[in-house]
Amino acid sequence: MKIEQQLYKDFTEEQKAKLTEIQDIELKILRELDRICEKHNLHYSLSGGTLLGAIRHKDFIPWDDDIDIDLKRDDFNKLIKILPHELGEDFEFINYDAYGEYFCDFIPRIYYRKSKAVNSFSTDGGKSNFANDERMNRIFIELYCLHDSDFKVVKKQIFKVKTLYGLAMGHRLIPTDSSKYTFVQKMQVKALTAVGKRIPMKKIYKMYEDCVNSVTTGTGDCYFKPSVPLPVQEKNVFPKSFFEKYTKVPIRNDMAQAPAEYIKVLEYLYRNWQDLPSDKDRHPGHFELLKTEIYE
Repeated sequence: MKIEQQLYKDFTEEQKAKLTEIQDIELKILRELDRICEKHNLHYSLSGGTLLGAIRHKDFIPWDDDIDIDLKRDDFNKLIKILPHELGEDFEFINYDAYGEYFCDFIPRIYYRKSKAVNSFSTDGGKSNFANDERMNRIFIELYCLHDSDFKVVKKQIFKVKTLYGLAMGHRLIPTDSSKYTFVQKMQVKALTAVGKRIPMKKIYKMYEDCVNSVTTGTGDCYFKPSVPLPVQEKNVFPKSFFEKYTKVPIRNDMAQAPAEYIKVLEYLYRNWQDLPSDKDRHPGHFELLKTEIYE
């Protein structure tokens, strides 16, 4: 109970209830994903903070408000072809290239149709978002691909992905806030977005896919996750041995897939993964809780 009070000390009862409601919907999406993967013999794993919550708390990290999923490239490619035909009517899969000339990261997502949210994509309090697409204003989980790579070439891939991301940022509905960037970073972003506006998104997507798929499946000695936030891309290069086998782990009242070597993954991502972060970092990062609605 002492930890519970510590985790939630700045939350009102209404905020706690809404966060739990959002987490329950995300678990509902996860159960649907798990059902489809079991049916088609595909392996996925809880990822990042979602994996950390499942192992450390047997649940979400108490203040967390999203679910991240990893799949190796073969399973990922099979899944994105299956999802549009297999998902139940309450869910919708949207691939990262489905927003026309607008850009909203290189991340496919599964959305819950019976929800309305002001989330991290919102640009004006919820009416619009980066891609000017009403479908994005809902609760979602994110799918990440573990691409085959090689420690000898992955640094070049990371550099190319960061450059391509900068070009793609020229296709946001509203420019990203760069107030926290250094002067040099601001100049880099300004130059890349100015050039990127003149390059069709289809061409940028093609360059991205050529880059991240340049190492043949089954070769190389590591996995590279290119679609995570740019500052942590270097950290998201994993030895393949971490993902040789999978197991099931508890998350709230459900069970979900995780790498059998999940302790090694957590030690790699978070040096002191069993320790709680500072008080200022214990807050939701994706949704404005009291502006999120769920229709059941």
